Amino acid sequence: MFISEICIDGFRNLEDVNYIPVKGINVLVGNNAQGKTNFLEAIYLLSSGSSFRIGQDKDLIRFGQDRFSIRAVYNYLDKQYSIALQYTLGKRKQLTINNKKHTLFQDRLVTTIFTPDDLFLIKGSPQRRRVFLDNLLKHLSLEYKTCSENYEHLLTRRNAILRSYPVNPTMLKAVDEVFSTTAAQVVLARLNLIKLLDEVILQFFKLLGGTESLRLKYALSFPLPSGRIKLDSIKDSIAENLLANHTRELQRKTTLIGPHRDDINFYLDEKNARIFASQGQQRNIVVALKMAELEVFYRIRGTYPIFLLDEVLAELDINRRRIMLSLLQDSPFQTFLTSVDISLFSNINGKIIGLEQGRLLD
Repeated sequence: MFISEICIDGFRNLEDVNYIPVKGINVLVGNNAQGKTNFLEAIYLLSSGSSFRIGQDKDLIRFGQDRFSIRAVYNYLDKQYSIALQYTLGKRKQLTINNKKHTLFQDRLVTTIFTPDDLFLIKGSPQRRRVFLDNLLKHLSLEYKTCSENYEHLLTRRNAILRSYPVNPTMLKAVDEVFSTTAAQVVLARLNLIKLLDEVILQFFKLLGGTESLRLKYALSFPLPSGRIKLDSIKDSIAENLLANHTRELQRKTTLIGPHRDDINFYLDEKNARIFASQGQQRNIVVALKMAELEVFYRIRGTYPIFLLDEVLAELDINRRRIMLSLLQDSPFQTFLTSVDISLFSNINGKIIGLEQGRLLD
């Protein structure tokens, strides 16, 4: 998958941006606050429908205007598609693919974003790691996207019942049956994804200079009997633990069991990296995780997503920066990368373009 043309108008500080990228590395260079991150955000918004930054849709419009538009032409498995996203104040965002007002899930533009905030994936909150898993799974499977949304709805409903007084036991029991099934589907999908990520992450960690063993493990919020993991066994365990925690949940008025309480653990030489790994080792793990994310997507969908990196190289030491650029240059996927330092790319085989006050420099 690669973008062959992108046009951005009225988005953030960008205006009349027309860019023909190369299939390899595309580097956007400029001082801070010139629009480099906005450029990446526009591509990400086009692919996902939402921003990776905080803000409402109205905040995305260039000052003094009332609308923005983002258009691109991209290739997916040897077929060409056009995609456009438009937003006007007071209206809903409108996404079209090949001029049709519906999304073709399997053919939609897909991106993977890597920002400096991702370097907190290891030591940050469990919520950050769950979001990482869910975002990847939603790109991989429409079924998971639907299941995850259903789970969030059921969780909200169940918590509302627990907060009510008096609690309606009949209603709670009815919700618990559906809740256990949906939660089990979410957990099983995550377990399978962790297994795939665990299979490929070590090779990237070693390429980045890591010498330790690296493992990923999914940390459940409830005990699961050992043996072959099946949907029914996960569902039964969730149901049993909901009953076992019934009193605690009534006291705390919230659901204590389920995928919204799960986590991912990273182990370096069998030690929890969140506790024992140095800051440099944690950076290496996150970079390896992002590369593993691209590889897993390829194994399942047969194509690589487009890789967006926002000022990440500045967070790496000189040696790992060199290794990262070498990996990107030899990779089969398209990359868009931002930096304030053009000297980092003196020997790169790619396209370098400047950006100043929201405009591309010739």
